[in-house]
Amino acid sequence: MVFNQTEKQERSYLQQIITRLKQIISHTDVSVKDHVDTLAEYKDYLWNNKDIDPHEIRSMRESILNHFAIGESVIDKRRRLAQIVDIPYFGRIDFQEKSENRPIIPVYIGIHTFHDTESRTTVIYDWRAPISSMFYDYELGEASYQSPSGEIKGDISLKRQYRIRAGKMEFMIESALTVHDDILQKELSANADDKMKNIVATIQREQNRIIRNEEARTLIIQGVAGSGKTSIALHRIAYLLYAFQGSLSSNDILIISPNKVFADYISNVLPELGEETVPETSMEQILSEVLNHKYKYFSFFEQVNELLTKPTPDFIERIEYKSSFDFIASLDRFILYIENHYFRAKDVKLTKHITVPSEFIEEQFHRFNRYPMRQRFEAMTDYILDMMKVQYAFTVTTVERNFLKKEIKRMFAGNNDLQVYKDFFVWMGKPELFKMRKNRILEYADIAPLAYLHIALEGGTKNYVKHLLVDEMQDYSPIQYKVMQKLFPCRKTVLGDTNQSVNPYGSSTADMIQKALIMGEIMKLCKSYRSTCEITEFAQQIRTNTELEPVARHGKKPQVLQFDNEKEELSAIKNLIVTHQASAYKSLGIVCKTESQACEMAEKLQIPDIHFLSNQSSDFVQGIVITSAHMAKGLEFDEVIIPQVDDKNYHSEIDRSMLYVAVTRAMHRLTLTYSGTKHTPFI
Repeated sequence: MVFNQTEKQERSYLQQIITRLKQIISHTDVSVKDHVDTLAEYKDYLWNNKDIDPHEIRSMRESILNHFAIGESVIDKRRRLAQIVDIPYFGRIDFQEKSENRPIIPVYIGIHTFHDTESRTTVIYDWRAPISSMFYDYELGEASYQSPSGEIKGDISLKRQYRIRAGKMEFMIESALTVHDDILQKELSANADDKMKNIVATIQREQNRIIRNEEARTLIIQGVAGSGKTSIALHRIAYLLYAFQGSLSSNDILIISPNKVFADYISNVLPELGEETVPETSMEQILSEVLNHKYKYFSFFEQVNELLTKPTPDFIERIEYKSSFDFIASLDRFILYIENHYFRAKDVKLTKHITVPSEFIEEQFHRFNRYPMRQRFEAMTDYILDMMKVQYAFTVTTVERNFLKKEIKRMFAGNNDLQVYKDFFVWMGKPELFKMRKNRILEYADIAPLAYLHIALEGGTKNYVKHLLVDEMQDYSPIQYKVMQKLFPCRKTVLGDTNQSVNPYGSSTADMIQKALIMGEIMKLCKSYRSTCEITEFAQQIRTNTELEPVARHGKKPQVLQFDNEKEELSAIKNLIVTHQASAYKSLGIVCKTESQACEMAEKLQIPDIHFLSNQSSDFVQGIVITSAHMAKGLEFDEVIIPQVDDKNYHSEIDRSMLYVAVTRAMHRLTLTYSGTKHTPFI
């Protein structure tokens, strides 16, 4: 007998569950109030009785802490229950274990577990629970899952998917296949919002394998445009927080994201999944912090902008060389050279009668070789003075100790990071590969190697991070990965798409990242869910990716519109915006090649509802957005307009990358415009 066989029974069951959830929520409200009242009573009692004895104070303190802890857990339970009232679950499987006389159990799957203490049954299973993995991995028939006690085998006799919103069942699908087309198509056809959404109801088998991978110390996800890699990585974080409760919390994780807008865009996903938001930073913040914010430097955005507007062969050569493994090998050899040649020991006259010989000081420099070089001075000073005490039986003053440490430090020629870095290029015989810009501004490509040298000389591991998530992996160079590896020797999830690099002379492939991080398992996401087949096909003509498989969802063919002059082109873009505003679509991205072009376009359009996203922006806003291809990376829009796609604006390889990124932002509709006789050769 199937539990809740018909749709009518399912609808009635849903209402029962919601009623029960609301009942428990109101009970927890009462419980929270009781705890708050009790704490207030304790507070009043302590305030009004100043002369109570210490034993009573101690026992009251324990009671207060106890009430507080229970109150916290009740509030947490209430928060989780409140989160699932609107959408208690999205899927169900009926599973029967292979063992004898085991009943068929209906497993309802939602964002959180709901265990009803009254009936002593688990009514809803968390999507991350081991048993729930079968919903994503199996069709009807034989199935299994890994429980803490080993593999559990059995059969799935029924599989259903539901769309529940605001406590109402919109529809139910009998699904003999994996989380499949009907629900997936409905979700994919939905309009883009101002925040990335969770995708627990539509996780696919290949995505589920990535989310639940607990073995890989470093997981490198190469995903095609629109494959949901960022979303999958965030679901992976939520899964790891569930699987390693007690040893991993949100504060132990760090996300390196490309910019503040992107960080804001993805900020919803973890809270939607019931987890705290995770700290987030950028590569530039990390490197600048390592160097104690001492140097002014070109940002990554400024580097890309210069490559798009006025690239010089020398500039390109410097970036390319500093992104090579040869460069890293040379740096490592130079660090060894510093170890052997930069410390020149001298005799130190400590007192009138005692001189510390240079040979003895030199010996100590090598004795403490497990310390970074600049950290040895302290240990050397202490050791030398201890030996002196033993040999000469005299008491050392603070002044003498400080004097000796200062003298030892002066024997080391590598106390200035920038000077050491300049020495490196001279030592290699390539001084022309280091160029400082006007006002002593460093190039972006020099910040990571400078930080790498600093860590070798000074140390600096950040052990408080237990899991590092790196997004847009292709835009970081091997030397930046080397810095990451030194700073964060923890587990990592690294993700991106080689085809979407905005850093053509300093980017990394999955294989290069694997080599830089010394280890790492590469997993691929080849299905593209974001765009219609027509848009995907158009993007494939700009840059072919043989591994990409589009999901069969059709829409209008992209349009390439030609105009006689800029004025006509601008007028047509205004008309396209008016058409968009009258449509059901929620978001429109006008994506230009550079930020200055986007800024100029925003001024010319003079439309009140347009939001200009610059590299200084920190929020992603829904509606009509105008921005550069660099800033649009990682975002998605219902509709995209790409202006100025003439052969002069888009002609180089970096231009091709920018155009590919811009085109792959579109979900449902894409229009490209240009004025003049020729459009870019890339389309």
